[in-house]
This record gives sequence, C-alpha cells and structure tokens, in this order.
Amino acid sequence: MDATELTSEDVATPPARFQLFNDEELASFIDSADSDNTKKQIKYSVSVFDDYCKQAHIDYADLDNAALDVLLSKFYAGVRNKQGKLYSKKSIQAIRFGLQRHFLSQRGVDIVKSQEFSVSSKAFKALLVTLKQQGKAVVNKHPPVSKPDMDRIQASASLDTTTASGLQNKVFIDTMVYFANRGMENLRVMKPEDFLLQTEAESGREFYSLKDFGTKNHAMDDTASQGGRMYEIQGNPRGPVATLKKYLDKLNPQCQWMWQRPKKMVTEDVSVWYDNSPLGRDTLQNMMKKISMAAGCTKVYTNHCLRATTVTLLDHAGCVNRDIMTVSGHRSETSIKHYVSTSEGKKEQMSDIISATLNHPGPSGSTLNMPRPSAIFRHFDAHE
Repeated sequence: MDATELTSEDVATPPARFQLFNDEELASFIDSADSDNTKKQIKYSVSVFDDYCKQAHIDYADLDNAALDVLLSKFYAGVRNKQGKLYSKKSIQAIRFGLQRHFLSQRGVDIVKSQEFSVSSKAFKALLVTLKQQGKAVVNKHPPVSKPDMDRIQASASLDTTTASGLQNKVFIDTMVYFANRGMENLRVMKPEDFLLQTEAESGREFYSLKDFGTKNHAMDDTASQGGRMYEIQGNPRGPVATLKKYLDKLNPQCQWMWQRPKKMVTEDVSVWYDNSPLGRDTLQNMMKKISMAAGCTKVYTNHCLRATTVTLLDHAGCVNRDIMTVSGHRSETSIKHYVSTSEGKKEQMSDIISATLNHPGPSGSTLNMPRPSAIFRHFDAHE
C-alpha cells in the first residue's frame, strides 16, 4: 500500500502523555491526600462551628479575615458540647485542627499560624488556661501495657500458637510492638508481602522489616517512617520471627490481606488455618481490648497502648529519643514525651535519694540504714 493511501485508522495514535483533570477531578485528587479520620474530624469541626453560628445568627461565608478572627475568638470562648459543658483539651484542639484544615482548603488562610488571626489565637490560649483550671486539660494517654499484664497475656490461651486465633493474636501483638503501629493505622490494608524477611550481614540473624506505609506523621515523607526491625530469637519457637513465619505459612493464599478470619478447629498438619475473608475494621480495632480482657489483665488495653508500650520500654531501657523516633515514626522529641513517664522504680530511687540526704532517724532514734547519697546517685545514673 502506498503511503499516500494510508487512512487515519492505519496510523496508530500515540498514547497521551498527560492526564487532564477537570475541576471536580482535581478537587477529588487533592481530597484523597487526607485520611478518613482527618476528613471526619474536619466535617465534625465545621458542624460544631456551623451550629454555633446558627445560634448566634451569623453567616460567616462573606466575612473578611479580620471579622472571621473576631468570630473565632467568640467561638472559642463560648463553644460547649451537647451537654452544655466545656470540651476537654484534646477535643477542642481537634476541633481547631479541623477548622484550620477547612479554612485552608476553602479560603486559603491558616487560622492557627497566620498573624491575621492573632486575636482568636489569644482567645484559644485563654481557653486552654480555663480548661487547666477546671481539670480538663489532662490528656488521657494510652497507658503502656505493664510487665505483669504482658506476662499474663503471653501466658494466656489467647496467645496459644497451636490455634489459629492464638497464633494470629501473638503475631498481632508482635507487629504492633516491634513496629510501633498506631492503633488502627494501615491494619486493614496490610498484606503478607509487606513483611520483608532479611538476614543481618554481621550477626547472621534473620529479621523482618515492614513496608513503609503512609502514616499520620509521614503521609508525604519519603523517609522511613516505620524503621523498626523484628529480629529472631534463635532457638525459641515463640520468638517473633518464628511465629510470623508460621503465621504467613498458614494464611489462606486466596485472600490477599494479612489479617484473615481464623478457623476454629485446626491441627499442625493442616496447611491453611484461615478463611478466604479478611477481619473487619471493628474486629481489628478491638483486638487488644479482647486479648487483654481474656487474659484477665488489670485494665482493658487498646491497640494504641501497644505503641505506648514500645516507646516506654525503649525509653526506660535508656534508648535516646532520636533512636526511638526511628522506630515510632514520631517527628519530634516532644511527641515522644507524651508517651513516656517516670517508672515506679525510678520514683523509688529518687525517694531514696531524698531520704538519704534528710538522714531520717529510725524508731529508736538511730539513723535509718540508707545508702549514702553518692552511692544512690551512682545507682541512679546506671539506670538512666
């Protein structure tokens, strides 16, 4: 066929290099960067602000920044929950965060950092002072799992690795602690291939690392946010690497997800211990609650308590904050401080320091047999 006889159907159209977005598609693309929890918080914050404005008969849509600043000041001073009481510090901070994200998106202004909103910033600080005076400024931390309770959990039937549910619970706790996973974050989308088995060149020990998911603190960061490693305990069949290997081997190959529904009756010679069905969101969210209740722990723990356990264990062992941050993914040392607290043993040591210095007399008038302050300080330093 002569070149002049070629039709348009005979000439292949090169694929388009760029994807062209309309306004609606672009808005959806930008919106996808926010997690579901962030979207929910923004929606809730705006609804609270809208309710306040309706009661005050104010339409803030056309207000300039100066007027919006004044309105936010009055909002912070007067906002109350549905029972007519002050919000807790954590709740009001979440509401402000949601409003900040909303106005950034809708008006391109930052109500938290912009100097145009200095009046409302002062009002917000005054609110925090009021909350502190009324005892509402204490943020309820997720407590770390205590050593006695962790012993109860490890010895309980809930972590019996000869059963499908017990093996899953054991791997779940190991995953949450070694990689300092945050609550429900990424659990529902984890897959077996997200766990990479490697061998340490110098020691020859096997270890697992976890895929670097987009997390709350590192959604747009290409550096490692989950840098924890889970090393084998050689010769221990209940070690974290041994049980994870077993769990991965027993998963249903027809299901792509990491956390699958366990079968009720299994034996070691059965190759598949799990159904072709992933665990639901509610089940995953209540995993640690169910485990701690079944083990008879002194308190009911949440998934996030395992993350607090990681940070607390490493802090009490003397690991510096910058190293802990490589495991937990925290952006700042200030964030680490929210998780750690002074241990009971360290408080006892500090009391002994004071007692030795005061030199309290015993019941018969003799001095109590306390170590000298210098000796206590050496002991204290050795445990830092």
